[in-house]
Amino acid sequence: MSFYFTDQIQQSFNKIFHQCNKDIAWDGKAELDALVKADEEGQKIPGIGDAYAILTRVYSGPQFTWIEAGFPEDDTKAYSYLHTAIRKGSAIAILQAMRTSGALTPTIEKELPMTKDQAFQRVYEGAQKGCSYCAYAIANVFQWEDYRLLPSAQKIVNEGEPSGVVHFLKSLFVQADHHKLDAKITSIAQQWLYKSAAAGLVIAYRNLRITYAEQNNKAMEEQVIFEGAEAGLPLMMYLAGDICKSRGEHERALEYFERGAAMNNGLCLREAAEYYAKPSESHRRIPQDIQKALNYICYQLLLIIMRRREHERAAISPDHLDFNDHAYATMQAIILRTLNIDGQSQDWSRIAHLLQQPAIYTLDTIWPYLAYVFTFKKGNTPAIKTAVECVNQASKCYDRYGSYDYADHLWQLAAGYCYETGAITKKPDLDQAVTFYEHARESIKRLNTKTDNCFGTGEPLVIPDEASERLEAFELVDGHYQYKKGVTQSSTTCNPMPPTWPQNSVDVLEIFEESTTGWRTNKYDWNFIQREWDTQKYLSFIIYDNRQSIENVIYDVYSIVMFHNEDKNACTIYLYGYIEDPTELDETLDPTVYEIRYFKEMSIPEGLGLIKDFYDNATLPVIDESWEKQYKNTTPPREYVLTCDNDIFYLNQYEFSNQMIKDALEGVANGKYDMISVRPSSIDDQCISYYIERKKGKNLRIQLYATVDEDNEYVFERESCNLTSINYWIQESITSNKLPDLSDWDEIKNK
Repeated sequence: MSFYFTDQIQQSFNKIFHQCNKDIAWDGKAELDALVKADEEGQKIPGIGDAYAILTRVYSGPQFTWIEAGFPEDDTKAYSYLHTAIRKGSAIAILQAMRTSGALTPTIEKELPMTKDQAFQRVYEGAQKGCSYCAYAIANVFQWEDYRLLPSAQKIVNEGEPSGVVHFLKSLFVQADHHKLDAKITSIAQQWLYKSAAAGLVIAYRNLRITYAEQNNKAMEEQVIFEGAEAGLPLMMYLAGDICKSRGEHERALEYFERGAAMNNGLCLREAAEYYAKPSESHRRIPQDIQKALNYICYQLLLIIMRRREHERAAISPDHLDFNDHAYATMQAIILRTLNIDGQSQDWSRIAHLLQQPAIYTLDTIWPYLAYVFTFKKGNTPAIKTAVECVNQASKCYDRYGSYDYADHLWQLAAGYCYETGAITKKPDLDQAVTFYEHARESIKRLNTKTDNCFGTGEPLVIPDEASERLEAFELVDGHYQYKKGVTQSSTTCNPMPPTWPQNSVDVLEIFEESTTGWRTNKYDWNFIQREWDTQKYLSFIIYDNRQSIENVIYDVYSIVMFHNEDKNACTIYLYGYIEDPTELDETLDPTVYEIRYFKEMSIPEGLGLIKDFYDNATLPVIDESWEKQYKNTTPPREYVLTCDNDIFYLNQYEFSNQMIKDALEGVANGKYDMISVRPSSIDDQCISYYIERKKGKNLRIQLYATVDEDNEYVFERESCNLTSINYWIQESITSNKLPDLSDWDEIKNK
């Protein structure tokens, strides 16, 4: 029975919020998406405003649902749906908008179909009847102090209080008891959160726990945590496990962690991995199982990549999303791969792929790995200038911290090679090269004799001694090093890449299940490709170096994809590359470049034959009229840069630019950066720029520059503490060149 939503919408809502099964939750989302599509096509859908309101929370990020659902985060769609929900008469959407800074713009305020107080009354009625989401929304009104703006909510707060005259007379002599008032408001919020949870809304336990934590009521906080864990909320399973761990109840803690891990909770995966990887006297009854630990770490990392591809936040912590947790998992996977801890051969394309994850770009530990990858062209386009920058960064951090432990030898090898080839000093400096190679040799020797590694195996690691092999190329003559006779450059047999093209420049993307997420690898052969093709929906060959072109058709082909058709008896081959606009005849102008793909359906043997011809001979197919073409982008991409103080990032070069902007916003909010900006790479471009700095308190000052032409630049300013709103404005501007609603912005300059 539904108490507020229509029965149809209630059913979909329950699938998303009344349990924590990802497949069921996505079914519910799909049902609501279908209703929205029908509405957009002109069909009359009863209660459709509420469907938009629910989807607003779904698209607002995991902090508004539950991260393990894996819903894509889309600030633009979330704001658009919220405004549509309000216009279509959703009372609950109005209360949601009150909780979202910047959502109730002056324009939307004028279009409200009812007053905010009327919206509260309507939702309150639904809550009294037993609607779980209405109860949750009412609790939010009191928990986050929106009641101050709602007369009906204020009346609830004041029930049982003296009359207005008596209250006024008392106030002349006695200061109001704010603590008593706060306690009463919190109590009201808790009552509605309990009702919401009892009616089936599992995320209500999350807010309920927060209220007791703020009251420093540890007993009730723990009670709520265990109740939430039993209700199936993965976050509460982590917190319950953490409580048991602190009490020394390690076997019970592991049970909670493994339950949460089975539901894809990142923190539970990490904790379970720790239990199996690092034996301790405190929990010696749990046997060490390195392989199981590795499975947990690697699966955690897979979740990270999947969520990033869905533009979600990086990880979840007890109270909020924490980017650092995914950084931890990524670095663990990189270390494991680099040190061969899992017993597999080093796969440098896979390591290079891991190094592209934005999660770790705030960590100083990244520099040795980047230095090695770029210097020796391991799974990356050659970039010696970048390699030198990474070597310098690694050296600075080494001086600051003393050691990278497991990665010292990587940057030392890279530094040695950069000096050997003259990349740093413009001409070869073999003395410096040998010095760094000797440092690297000592670092490798130390690791290979160290028994107390962090994995608790009690055995030394086995690091390939690349440094000793390179040192064989040199001899000391008259106090300086030179090459031995017949040697022109140092070499090594360690960590080899495939020797020939395309194998040394092409990764195969291994796809997990039917997602678009997987691992890039250059450790492949034809048998591997055939085996993967038999089990996966598609294979993607990513070309990171030495790209080829088909003259006058497509150039710099960067990916070849083989896709299984639905009947599994045919496939479609896609070629991704670039094309210049043939309609532009002005030779004085640079041609417009578009991303494009050519595709063709063919039999499975034909498709495999085309791929094998490329694999064996680096031959691209002949593109005739039987192939179709499709533009990937209809307008040429404008290049934007993100600046964090003095650091500049060209956003077009990064797969997860949206996430980078979010992290930059968090950085300026927590004081890590003084100022950030998102602006076009060319200051002459006629488009929108944002400059953001922290003010006193939680607010950020946002300055928006709208350049019309060289003579007209408009500057607007406002303050906001809502990072989601700010990111929404930025994304709208850089993707669609749209201005936000400027009604509540101050124009500070017009030149």
